[in-house]
Amino acid sequence: MHRAFLPAPSLAPTATPTATPAEPIDRPRIGLALGGGSARGYAHIGVLESLERGGVSPDVVVGTSFGAVVGALWAAGKSPSAMRLDAERLRRRDVFPHIVDIGVGRGALLAGDRLEAYFDRLLEGRHFADLSRSFAVVATDLDSGCRVVFREGPLAPVLRASASLPGLFAPAHIGGRRLIDGGIGTPVPLDTLADFDVDIALGIGVGVDVVDSRALRVARRALRSRAGRATRGMFRVRPGAAPRASGSWEGLGRAVALTVDAWSVDGVVAPERSGRLHVQTRPPISWLRFDRAGLAIAAGDAAMEVAWPRLRIALAGARAGSSSGPAPTKSVVAPLLLP
Repeated sequence: MHRAFLPAPSLAPTATPTATPAEPIDRPRIGLALGGGSARGYAHIGVLESLERGGVSPDVVVGTSFGAVVGALWAAGKSPSAMRLDAERLRRRDVFPHIVDIGVGRGALLAGDRLEAYFDRLLEGRHFADLSRSFAVVATDLDSGCRVVFREGPLAPVLRASASLPGLFAPAHIGGRRLIDGGIGTPVPLDTLADFDVDIALGIGVGVDVVDSRALRVARRALRSRAGRATRGMFRVRPGAAPRASGSWEGLGRAVALTVDAWSVDGVVAPERSGRLHVQTRPPISWLRFDRAGLAIAAGDAAMEVAWPRLRIALAGARAGSSSGPAPTKSVVAPLLLP
């Protein structure tokens, strides 16, 4: 549910419209966490458009899977309006030639090499150091289950890692780790913003609502049954366990265990508190309808417009010194070490 890619326009400098709100906002530092959701992730563009109209530009963006791709484009200087134009021109047949490379021998349907090459073209070979805004990408360590946060090195490999949904794409190998979709354990990387100096953390969920979804409530009941507990035990990731052979299907089982553990806990998205907001939108498209970006963008815009009163309250509270910011987390901030 967290596959991620966009059309590949040029990233030549584009004019970024400057919104002029009725009253300029004297605001604290804002961090934006963008979750995964495949084609539904186009909603992030609508969120950025709404923030821009309100005169708010995030100081930090953290993304996982599709959210990482949108965040990377924004951090590279692509305006939300330019992203919208590119996305709305996309047709479904324009997508799959960029990602299809058979990877059955590597434990997945697709190898992921073409996806990485596509991201490299999309970002024109950029590294984190080339970005004009603060940005981070979240992936999941397949062998430990830990969240891994990337803030340096080339962008394409870590975007590919963050978008590597188990079974669809083979795990990415970076710095001695096997990495998979960052949304497996962190659908919306809101806690990761605790690694940054931000006063307000705003998380955007665009996929399945892991708190309210009826399907996931049914799944949790099944996973808590005797058979469900036995199934989880077959593939559970144990602390200190040695990595297995990367070409086997064992990795898929381990990834399933990570997903099961995450979904078997109620309230995966933590409740809001001072300085921390979560916005959930449900774009009316399936995760493969890349030709319906406009609907997802509109859904994201509408969701953010509804959330503006909460954001303004948080801004006022932070300005008054009442916000304590997000709680500490146990992210692993990893440098990019290519094999």
